[in-house]
Amino acid sequence: MMRTFRTFQCLCRSLRTTAHATSAPVRTFTTTPTAASGHSRWSKIKHDKGKADARRGASFSKLSQEITYASREGGLDSNLRLNAAIALAKKAGMAKDRINMAIQRGQGKSTSGAALEPVVVEAMGPGNVALVIDGLTDNKLRALQEIKYILNKYHGQATPSSYLFARKGIIRIVAGSGGHEFDSVLESALEVDGTEDVEESEGEEGKPEVVITTEPARAGAVAVEVRRRLSGLEVASYGIEWVPNEDTMVEVVPGEKSEGLLQELIEKLEESDEVASVYTNAK
Repeated sequence: MMRTFRTFQCLCRSLRTTAHATSAPVRTFTTTPTAASGHSRWSKIKHDKGKADARRGASFSKLSQEITYASREGGLDSNLRLNAAIALAKKAGMAKDRINMAIQRGQGKSTSGAALEPVVVEAMGPGNVALVIDGLTDNKLRALQEIKYILNKYHGQATPSSYLFARKGIIRIVAGSGGHEFDSVLESALEVDGTEDVEESEGEEGKPEVVITTEPARAGAVAVEVRRRLSGLEVASYGIEWVPNEDTMVEVVPGEKSEGLLQELIEKLEESDEVASVYTNAK
């Protein structure tokens, strides 16, 4: 099987005080018409916020998301990942109510006990960059109003944009975990029904990872099976994401006004408790 190398940028909501737009080489067993998994979040942008409270808000947002994911995937009993996430949140000074809210969201409920439902908002942002915003809320009308308010205030506009993306299952593996190198993960993933692509990538905070792209409905099954085959393999996360089509991605030039405006918009969206994920087709 021929392996090709291609360069891509990992686009994800990520908190960094400084990060630079870079490309990371990847090894893949196929070339797909959509962008490589992980392109859907803009993480290689410079985050140079002048206000400490803005940094704190974004940090809390990421901690909340980690708690929610751990709660959803591991349950509430003997969940080491959840316990670690809660400990980090407490150390950062996150309020108990917000921690409990994140745990309940992972269980599909709000703190009031009301069931949560998903909400999706499509939009265009500064520089003609497309966005898809996934939310999880117990009040859909309130969530839509808040997200649209943020869009309007920070130079965005709610408008159809999902046609510029494809829904894909995305599994992120901690590179080298369990002593398993890329080749063994690649071989195992290829043997599992539903796998579409396997790549080496640079994840959050510059840590190497292996990204497996799957059919949307097969993400969980592929993650479980690959982990079963490779003892000790650490699955950092898995789920269904909006992956931008490679041929319609929009270049954001560092230093231009639109870059700063787009950065600000994404940060404000991520700070909202109604927002779970923000995807863009920026590169």
